Amino acid sequence: MDDKVLLRFLRHYFHHADFKNATQKEAIIAVLKRNADVFVSFPSGYGRTMCYQLPSLIHWNKMSIIIMPHVTRIMSEVNSLRRLKIHSKVISTSTDPSEKTVIYDSLKSTHTALNNFLYVTPDQVSTADFKSLMSHLIQSKKLSYIVVDETHCESQWIYGQKNHEYYTLGKLRRECKDIPWIVVTATAGIDVVDFLRRVLYMKEGPTSFLRFSIPCYRKNIYYDVAYDDIIGISVPHLTQYLERYLNGDDVHRTRNSGKPSGLIFCKTRQVTEQLVRDLKQNGFSIAAFHAGLEDAERYAIKDSFMKGYYQILAVTSTSGMEINKPNIRLIVHWGLPSSITAYYYETGQAGKDGFPARCRIYLTKQSTTYYNADNETILAAEIDPANTIELVQKTAKSFLVFLHSRYMKDYCEGSKCRHSFFADYFGDEKMECIDKCDICSIVSHTAIQKEIQKMGLTNHIKNICSKYQEMDKTFLTTREALSMMKVCKEMVRVQKMRNFESKLATTMKNKEQAKVRNLDVEPIPSTSLVENDDKKDKDQLPSS
Repeated sequence: MDDKVLLRFLRHYFHHADFKNATQKEAIIAVLKRNADVFVSFPSGYGRTMCYQLPSLIHWNKMSIIIMPHVTRIMSEVNSLRRLKIHSKVISTSTDPSEKTVIYDSLKSTHTALNNFLYVTPDQVSTADFKSLMSHLIQSKKLSYIVVDETHCESQWIYGQKNHEYYTLGKLRRECKDIPWIVVTATAGIDVVDFLRRVLYMKEGPTSFLRFSIPCYRKNIYYDVAYDDIIGISVPHLTQYLERYLNGDDVHRTRNSGKPSGLIFCKTRQVTEQLVRDLKQNGFSIAAFHAGLEDAERYAIKDSFMKGYYQILAVTSTSGMEINKPNIRLIVHWGLPSSITAYYYETGQAGKDGFPARCRIYLTKQSTTYYNADNETILAAEIDPANTIELVQKTAKSFLVFLHSRYMKDYCEGSKCRHSFFADYFGDEKMECIDKCDICSIVSHTAIQKEIQKMGLTNHIKNICSKYQEMDKTFLTTREALSMMKVCKEMVRVQKMRNFESKLATTMKNKEQAKVRNLDVEPIPSTSLVENDDKKDKDQLPSS
């Protein structure tokens, strides 16, 4: 398809002026051809859903099946599509049985083409009604794609009680050999990609299986970790952090976008609600958002956040929420995240507009002590004696959950660049961080200190540097570090000049003292001195 025609479709259906990036466009063109399975791995904010939504709409006389685990995310996508007048239906566990019957009957009618997308949760794939619908769509050639989205939720799907649902999808894959499958993820580790390819029977070969990915490195995101052992974790400290990076003078603001906003991820509903009470007392407009709220209340809170009534939301990691809000400048995790994948995905909601944003984990040393080598050995040993399927699943799940938390501990406590850690975990190419995480800022600062010391920095100037750090400048940026270098160089230059002047003054003083000592003892004049004195006397004789 011609690029201009493709862009015309994009503007017609979604009102976007252009594609988000070249990789997105390439993936859309590949999916549009319908001759290969396609794996799409994009960080949040890079337009991964468009890779299957636009091709599905271009094949207007067919329908796509979208399989996603979280009902919250499904409704978010469906509501967005419906606002654009794009027909979409949903079938999940929470769908009323009578409503399911109406939906299935309508999709089997001759007007199937009027519906563009059917969103379902994985548990529905094994039902008789869904299988009957699939058989009808395949026979009538009304099915364009089967899409498996949100595959970065592997902690719930692949590892644990829900992993059998992926195997159910594998059976469906074998029954739909001629339908192209699109697997979409925000981020996925190498083990997850291998699992998906194997269990979904995705095609092999360079032309039958295509993968499009964007590196996980996001240069506008600054990552750091704060320990209570160092700064004393408390609501007052969090308050200062929020105030500085949400309301400070140097926080990026876009015209007509409202106040910069933030998300705080918590372990439990109780923690979110307590944190909301504490931060409200400090003047922040904040609300709790978690799965324990009624649907109407959840949607009202999210809508208020999107419109700027709330500046901050305290949410649980299990909320299944993704917010396409471009001015989120801050993501805080109040406690150890469950896994690297979950953490990276949740922090991906920051800085979607490409401008600077910060992501911090507040942590206690006590919360990570359990994840050590001894406990890992104990959990691994419990898998072998398990003699039932249920016990094997239970022990394996405990071990894998432990491993994910241990990886998260390694991220927090290690001395490796945060961005490089992500790149290694996801099998991506490494990018130069420089000063976009606390580790690299420390390394950069240490290198600068060494350079300054080579220049002859005195203890007095070292003290100035340490005082500069104490003034809420725990980690220097490159710009600040270079400014420090200039100041210190000038100070060293001035000091060297003063030292030179001091040495010169000392030398002159020593010479004067030597002259005085020479007057006390009459030296034996040298021949040259006598000759010079004779010459001098002759020169001074009056002329005749």
